[in-house]
Amino acid sequence: MRNWIWYVLVILNIEKIIQHIFVTYAFWRDIGGIRSQVAVSPDLLMIAGACIAILFIISLWGLLTNKWWANNLLIGLAIFDILGEFVAQGRIDIAIPVSFVVAVVILILALVYRRQNKGPKSNLG
Repeated sequence: MRNWIWYVLVILNIEKIIQHIFVTYAFWRDIGGIRSQVAVSPDLLMIAGACIAILFIISLWGLLTNKWWANNLLIGLAIFDILGEFVAQGRIDIAIPVSFVVAVVILILALVYRRQNKGPKSNLG
């Protein structure tokens, strides 16, 4: 069922794809000295960011083609993104960037959307 939540999830998913591609590129080229601003290996974050960007692309494709698993993937990616912010900053009292807020909004809306649509239907596609 496509409602306003679905459209917002699509838009936020696209934002996350762009963000993860840009951050991965920033780590690769060390834009703004980003590699020295993280608490863990920047190479690990670069690889993880590329993988997460690909998974966000897959979840977007799933949303656009009405795959029942797409919303669950999006929920998992939002949780991973939220936890990843703590890992990258290496602290519990993190600075709250826009990407963190977007991940929280995705998580909340995706959970509401899942409740509205109650899992897989007869079309398992």
